[in-house]
Amino acid sequence: MSLIWFHTVEKIYLKILNKMKNINNIEWSEFVLSEIFDITSTQSGIDKNKLINIKGIIPYVTRSDKANGWETFIGQQASRFKMNNGNCISVGLDTQTVFYQPNRFYTGQNIQVLQNEKLNKYIALFIIPLLKQLLNKFSWGSNGATLTRLKRSKIILPITAFKTPDYDFMEQYMRNVEIKIIDSYKRKISERIEKLATDENILPLTDKTWGKFKIGKLFKIEAGKSKGLNHLKQSRTGISYLGATNNNNGVLALVEKVENIVQKGNSIAFIRNGEGSMGYSIYKKEDFIATSDITVGYNEHLNPYVGMFITTIADKIRGKYNFGYKRSDGRLKKETLQLPINETCEPDYKYMEQFMRRIEIDQLTKYLAFISNRR
Repeated sequence: MSLIWFHTVEKIYLKILNKMKNINNIEWSEFVLSEIFDITSTQSGIDKNKLINIKGIIPYVTRSDKANGWETFIGQQASRFKMNNGNCISVGLDTQTVFYQPNRFYTGQNIQVLQNEKLNKYIALFIIPLLKQLLNKFSWGSNGATLTRLKRSKIILPITAFKTPDYDFMEQYMRNVEIKIIDSYKRKISERIEKLATDENILPLTDKTWGKFKIGKLFKIEAGKSKGLNHLKQSRTGISYLGATNNNNGVLALVEKVENIVQKGNSIAFIRNGEGSMGYSIYKKEDFIATSDITVGYNEHLNPYVGMFITTIADKIRGKYNFGYKRSDGRLKKETLQLPINETCEPDYKYMEQFMRRIEIDQLTKYLAFISNRR
């Protein structure tokens, strides 16, 4: 019996065995983190205020729990600032944030970097939830989260017959998870496109007749009722709190509901104050609490599509405002919006909805093609 034949049979057997493996029937074992990762801590990261070449493609990683820790994207920095290699896991001990960093990146201070020559995206995605569970056990004070304690900590991983971490299983398991998620997305997107589809031809914007309408005539106006975020209690399961920002669709935080200051959704929030945000408007589907720097507009024809169309138009006027010329309630009501009109010279809300539905279909179709190519 030749050695080649033996190895061939062995490979076939291992493939069958791997297919039989699942998360419930594999063996697990503890490993000290420093035994499986090279762990370092950035002590001399780049101060955000000293960044140069702000516009670029290199991630600047902080301890934020949002957007993979990427606070911004920057260009090449001065040579004294070290760029971290990609294909690693970044950890913010004090914020308990853990992310996979696929590409080279810059960081601020006190980011822990975990490297392993076996690591790739799928293995990292398997390990990251386990690391988060580990960080949740860290207490604060004298025994708080430190680099030394992180290195000494233990993590439970699947193992091979040789009692080593089973990286092949971790990768294959997460690949299968990805396949299931992508298939689910594709199905939902296809269903959404089918639901939105219409046989009606949508005229281009240039072929529509447009009219001018004052905001005070289009909307029933209501002032924001909150005295400020510091008067409310924040809660991860609370209601949206709208502030003077156009980021995150205007949401500064989630807060506990206070019934007498809740404002109804399916409305447009016009931002009247705030550096960099004055003049913006935001459509809100859900109920919310808003700062007094916001004025809320209601219109019986509003829905998410009409709302997005109107806010896109309304944002074009924002350049006229600054801190010497604020967007008062009076000025807001007199603002003029140009909108497509129907045969009675009223705003053509039906057209606005159909136009935005067509944009959604086009974007979903592109996204469906993109994720289909990932398989």
